Amino acid sequence: MITRKTTLKSLPRFVLAGSLLLAIPLLTACNNSPDSSEALSHINRAETYSEQGQFRSALLELKNAIQKDPNNVEHIVRLADLYLQVGAAKQAAELLAPWMQEQPDAVALTLARAYVEQGKQLSATETLAMQTPDSPEEQLEASLIRAEALRRSGESADALALFTNLSTSNPSNIKAITGVLQANINLGKNTQAIEAADEWLAKNQASPEVLYFKGLAQYRLNQLEQSSATLTDAVGILPTSDMFLPIRRNVLSTLSRVLTEQGQITEAQIYNRILAENQNSDAREQGQAAIEAIKEGNFEEAKEILRDTLKLDPENEQLAMLLGAISAGTGELDEGAQLLKENLDPETTPTQFIRAATMAQIDTGDREAALETLSRAIKARPKDNELLAMHGILALSLPGHEDSGIASLSKAIGNEPDRVRLRLALARYYLRNEKPEQALGQLRMAFTSNPADWATTSTYLNVLIQQGEEQEAAEIRDSLLNGYGDQPRAVLLASLVDTRLGNPEKAKSQLETLVKSNPELQAPQVALASLYAQTGEREKAVNLLVDAATLTPQSIRPLQQAGQIYMQDHNVTEAKSWLADIAKDHPELTQNTDTLNALIAITQGELAEARTFLEPWKDSESPIMKRAYGQLLLAEAQSAVNSKDWSEARAKAAEAITLEPENIGFALLPVGIAQAEGKIDDAFAALDAVEETHGEVTATMLSRAKLLNQQKGPGGAYEYLAERWQATKNAQLMPPLIGLAKAEDPASLDSLTESWLNTTPQNLAAHLARAEWLMSNNQETAAANHYEQVLARQPNNVAALNNLAWVLRENDSDRALKLAAKASQLAPNSPAVLDTYGWILHLTGKHGEAKTAIEKALALAPDNKEIAAHLDTVEKAL
Repeated sequence: MITRKTTLKSLPRFVLAGSLLLAIPLLTACNNSPDSSEALSHINRAETYSEQGQFRSALLELKNAIQKDPNNVEHIVRLADLYLQVGAAKQAAELLAPWMQEQPDAVALTLARAYVEQGKQLSATETLAMQTPDSPEEQLEASLIRAEALRRSGESADALALFTNLSTSNPSNIKAITGVLQANINLGKNTQAIEAADEWLAKNQASPEVLYFKGLAQYRLNQLEQSSATLTDAVGILPTSDMFLPIRRNVLSTLSRVLTEQGQITEAQIYNRILAENQNSDAREQGQAAIEAIKEGNFEEAKEILRDTLKLDPENEQLAMLLGAISAGTGELDEGAQLLKENLDPETTPTQFIRAATMAQIDTGDREAALETLSRAIKARPKDNELLAMHGILALSLPGHEDSGIASLSKAIGNEPDRVRLRLALARYYLRNEKPEQALGQLRMAFTSNPADWATTSTYLNVLIQQGEEQEAAEIRDSLLNGYGDQPRAVLLASLVDTRLGNPEKAKSQLETLVKSNPELQAPQVALASLYAQTGEREKAVNLLVDAATLTPQSIRPLQQAGQIYMQDHNVTEAKSWLADIAKDHPELTQNTDTLNALIAITQGELAEARTFLEPWKDSESPIMKRAYGQLLLAEAQSAVNSKDWSEARAKAAEAITLEPENIGFALLPVGIAQAEGKIDDAFAALDAVEETHGEVTATMLSRAKLLNQQKGPGGAYEYLAERWQATKNAQLMPPLIGLAKAEDPASLDSLTESWLNTTPQNLAAHLARAEWLMSNNQETAAANHYEQVLARQPNNVAALNNLAWVLRENDSDRALKLAAKASQLAPNSPAVLDTYGWILHLTGKHGEAKTAIEKALALAPDNKEIAAHLDTVEKAL
């Protein structure tokens, strides 16, 4: 593994090996009594060597000084400064960081500079915040670091303003003027950069750094001749040294590029050879070979190349992360996740590797760690839209982080308003949380930006229709047909809208034309088949769905839909024969027909027959096949439980868990088996093991409540669920908790229903529960408000229709009658609904119709005394 903490990367390999053994404060050398005078002589020699460009010797002298006087932080800072001078910012930071807690004033500025030179501007600003500069020189350096941190964060305009002020106040400072030049170049102001460089050079001695950025700006403006001259001047005044300094690399690489574009290939090759001699060409070549293997799809070869290269270059983090990304993406999740985690720095790691690392963390169940990585990354790079989007989408999926997710996605959308999929992500979050108006707001803006993003437009139309916004849906339909009438997806969406708006014949005509002209498209065929089924043309629907199934044999859904429609007119035996004919006519669908035959057999309790169909496909990687085999194992386990064959039941459960280890339902099978066997302690132990693996989730809490109900009675289950509700506010616990409270603690129903509604104010079940309590406590007016809210979003909710009709029976009998009539149409065999409808008919003087409705209600519930009394009253009124 490539672990940052085990070995510290050295300065260019041939110089700095071993120097970082001095990174730990208080680490002593050969003696325990530092000789300060000897250390000072080493320091003096180091300064002399450094001034002469003999950095190797200077480094050795500084290491000797630290060995003599290991607790002298000034020596540590000197070595860090030298690291920075030769371009080893990471080594400087690793050297200084351990001293930060004990000596912040001594090391903070140099450490902050080391961080910002690595691109870790967030760490730089955090480090600066821990120290107060005393001298004007320290204040200037802190300001320069802050300005550079702004520039590297993408805030180039703010950075330019700060660098300009610093350069004006310190006209000879090279860091200030190069900051001005870089910020201008970042902003695309290359002409201004050249002017600023010329102004500075006219007043100061020429600097290779200033000439480099001037030449770079000229190159950006395609002033190749001027750029070549400027960079050649820079080469002439580069400092002499025994190491290949960063400024030399920058000047020569840019000059080589300029000369190449001028056609001066021979001159460019001179500089290319110098550059090649001063870099690790073997690692580069191996890395390129790995990339070529990836392009060709030879991932195993790429991994082998990278592993071999890392043996020779164990500190190459880029190659380690590339290997981690490939490993994670090719099934070696543990190795990939570990490599990515150990070599990732949220501030500096390229975005694609952060994406790979966070995906690996999510896949290994460490979503919180993934979010922490992304949170740090967006602090360091607040304008990186990919990072903002990743952070936003992940945060929305984690309880307690939703607000930060909304903020990140909103910021990303603000940066790129046309990224409609980000608006779709926000809309889906609002829909999950039952906030349809906010969802529609995002979807409307998305449609305005890009109507042809079909997934987003489809969601938009679905929400409009669900919310009863039929006029707006019709307008969007017309807009699609007018603007995108030649696009199959637009015609498909328009047809679906027509279907849901009650225009089936128009929709059918459009879809038939679309299917005929685009026989290769499956979605129109499925939509048309659905429409055929709705209008009673089931045979046509079945045949069309079979045709659709042949387009994607790997997907079982079209054939499954065909089977569901076929079963409306045929029995099980006929269905099996039909599936056999399909397999014969379409061999490519055999796996799907076998799967459906097995599912039919499972529902019929014919488990041996089901196994016969599934056994040939047991090793298939198809998710559908795995799911079907899992259902068979579940049924076999249940059958064994019914036969009290406990060992067989446990064996089937174990096989199901092995098949789908992430399936919480399968994981809980041993709990249910132990419970059925009467071994409650074993059941609790099995449940504890499940929670160790999967955490405490809704399913485990409900399972524990069932065990407590068996062990201690309803009171024990009620106390447990009440406690977990207070701790988690998990709304899925509420239905069983309310049910238990009705018997165990009726007085708590007021606070429970109110708390549920306050926690999830858009939850319809919460509104219904609250309304039920209000009704039972004679607060019908307050209950009506909740029923109105339910019906606003679910116009066909029978309970809300029925109960609101009852509330309005005296004060608004006309509306009450309409509501009750609709409820009776939706639930024609519900005694309570028929009784309400009949009673309201009676109150409006329609006694004959009332008698018919209530008689039917009483026939369905012959022991209901209230319905009997209502019938008696109605009969007397006739």
